[in-house]
Amino acid sequence: MANKQTFSATEWAVLRNAPMLTGFVVVAADPSGPIGLIKESAAVSKMIVSEVQNFKSELMQALAADLKAHIQMPELDSKNLSDVKAAGLQACTDAVKLIRAKATPEEANEFKMWLTELAKRVAEASKEGGVFGFGGILVSDAEKTALAEIQTALA
Repeated sequence: MANKQTFSATEWAVLRNAPMLTGFVVVAADPSGPIGLIKESAAVSKMIVSEVQNFKSELMQALAADLKAHIQMPELDSKNLSDVKAAGLQACTDAVKLIRAKATPEEANEFKMWLTELAKRVAEASKEGGVFGFGGILVSDAEKTALAEIQTALA
């Protein structure tokens, strides 16, 4: 069974950054304007804060508690949306490789399911298209593609 002490500070940062960067993949796929951006960003924070008590493993409880105590935006080298999306997908891949190497299969699965659900909630946080909140669709084709890419990165 893994816990925070199982990982170096650098490795822990990889795990800490993965949720926000996963959310960025969806946001970058189909930006929803300022209000949509706020809703989608809030979905990430809400998921982090609300899920702490639902985790089974000590590792995920520690990660969620750490994130809840210090939610911060990861530093990105570029503001270009395709670069942001690529960085997010790479963060998913890196985090899963790391957690598979140092945690149990159950802990790795819990982590992957959490990131998958987080991405889904971000995609559903704001309608795409429409005018003043009317019309539009809940999850755009670009967001569906991003969700599939996240699944691939987590596989």
